[in-house]
Order: sequence, then structure tokens, then C-alpha cells
Amino acid sequence: MKVVIVDHSHEDCSTEVGILKAAGYDVAVTQVHDEDDVIDALKDADAAIAEYGQFTSKVFKALPNLKIVSNYAMGVDNIDIEAAKAAGLAIANSPDYCFDEVAEHGMTLIVALLRNVVDYAVDVKNHIWDWSKAPKLQRINGLTLGLIGCGQIPRRVARMAHGFGMTVVGYDPFLPKEVAEAAGIELVTMEELGARADAVLSHVPLAKGTKEMVNKSVFDSFKKHPVFVNTSRGLTVDEHELCNALRDGRISRAGLDVIVSETPDFTEEIFSAPNVFFTPHAAFYSETALDEANRTAANNVVEFFAGNYDKVRFVVKPQ
Repeated sequence: MKVVIVDHSHEDCSTEVGILKAAGYDVAVTQVHDEDDVIDALKDADAAIAEYGQFTSKVFKALPNLKIVSNYAMGVDNIDIEAAKAAGLAIANSPDYCFDEVAEHGMTLIVALLRNVVDYAVDVKNHIWDWSKAPKLQRINGLTLGLIGCGQIPRRVARMAHGFGMTVVGYDPFLPKEVAEAAGIELVTMEELGARADAVLSHVPLAKGTKEMVNKSVFDSFKKHPVFVNTSRGLTVDEHELCNALRDGRISRAGLDVIVSETPDFTEEIFSAPNVFFTPHAAFYSETALDEANRTAANNVVEFFAGNYDKVRFVVKPQ
């Protein structure tokens, strides 16, 4: 049987290739993303491992021999899940490989904004030694952090925020109250979160119901001109309205690890907005996390064909 690694953002695929070859599979490594290129790369494949490669109804219909797509990431927004179900394919992911890294990154962005770290660093690099150029900063101890989405990663951030002496409120209509309380999060409405938060972390998975859920009405609810951080997916935020909120001060400053485009050309509106800095969708990254993701992506395929379904991290389990 043949497994094709369709695309990968890391340079070295030797870990997953080694796992697959040790299990007896032929392995090919490509770097393609678009539908037609994915189809061409997988024309004789039984399984695919992917990161951003597009898997649509057209792709599935063109590849009747394909049985499983295993994503490197926890997100599967590159895959049409309903089309996969209709085609009877298995979809797997790496759901928890970078929880700690993304939480650490999110908290780092929050603190960097609240302490003006990036602007200070840029000033000093430009030979400007002047603490007073900062916006009016407040002591972090005693501030309120608002979490839009309270999944496992934001709950880790909540514990870190408590270490800084912050109060944490959260909006998540799906989270049981007892789970929130165990993480030290007070569940509130979006309106109350906007009224109370000095800093806002948005971290919700991208799905049909969450596209642009952080929109004008959410930004309008921000009463204390908070700093804003997004570490999930760019499409969960209305980017144009985020630019407007930065321009008129509803958001004082922002730190973004994700934007709408995963391959920006730097002409996007967000890059001309004031008081915002970026990291290049890097929150997931540590060598530890990469190794876990690579091993999980490969082992999903191996265990699937071995019939060990209890060891496969299914998003879609074929009937």
C-alpha cells in the first residue's frame, strides 16, 4: 500500500516516513495544495498525510482508492468533512500535540501587549531609549482577562493568567459550568465579557458557526479598550472590523498569530492597521510539538490499516 505526504511546513519528514516504511508502506513526499495537484499526487495512494492540502468533494470523487486522510494539525479546515463522510473516508488529526505551546504563546502575546514589550524592543533597536513613549500601562495584577472560547488551550491560559494575579472571565455556551470553575473561569455573556475585560484572547475552532463570530458587535461591546489576541484561526475574526476597531480605539493594541490569509502577500488591510503586531502562525511550534504531530499523523495511518481503531485519532470514523 502507498501513503503520500501531500504537503508539510516542516523541512524534515524522516520521522513519519520512518514509521510508515517500518510498517511496510511505500511512501512518497510531495508539496502540493490545490485540488488538481492533490488529485495528481494521490492517484494511486491508499492514504494521505496533509497539512494545508485541499480535500474537497472533487478530490474524493477522483480518488476512489483513498481510504484515510491524516492531518498533521488539530484543525481540519482544509478538508470538506461532509464530503469525506459521504465518500466513506476516514479523517484523522493530531488533536492535542501543541496545547501547551499555543497556550504559552497566547499568554506571551497578552503580557507583551500589556507591558509594551514589542514597541520598546523596536525603539531600542532604533536607538531610542525612552520608556515614556508607551501607552498608559496598568499593573497586570488585578486586571481582567476575557476568553472568547474556553476549550483546553484557553483553560491553560486561564491558569497562567491567575499566576499574574488576573481575574478570568469567559464566554463559551458549550462549556459546563463546573469545568469552567475548575479552571478558575467565570462564565459570562459576550456583552459582560466586553464590558469587563482589559485583555481579550480569542481562541475558538473554525467551523461554519464560528466564521467571523468575533465581529463588529463583539468589538462594540469592548468598553475598556482592551488588548486583543487571536491564536486560533484568522477566519474566526472579521478582519475588516478588527482593523476598524484598532483605528478607532475600541481595541488599544492587538497581537495576532493568525490572520485570514495563511499565505499573506502583505498587501492585506490588516498590515496597515495601527497598533498591531504579528507572529507567523507560530504558536504551535516547538520541536517537542512537531515530533508529536509527525508521529501522530503517521501512526494514525498505521493503526487504521492494522484495524486498531481505538488508537486512531478520528475526526470522521467510517461506518
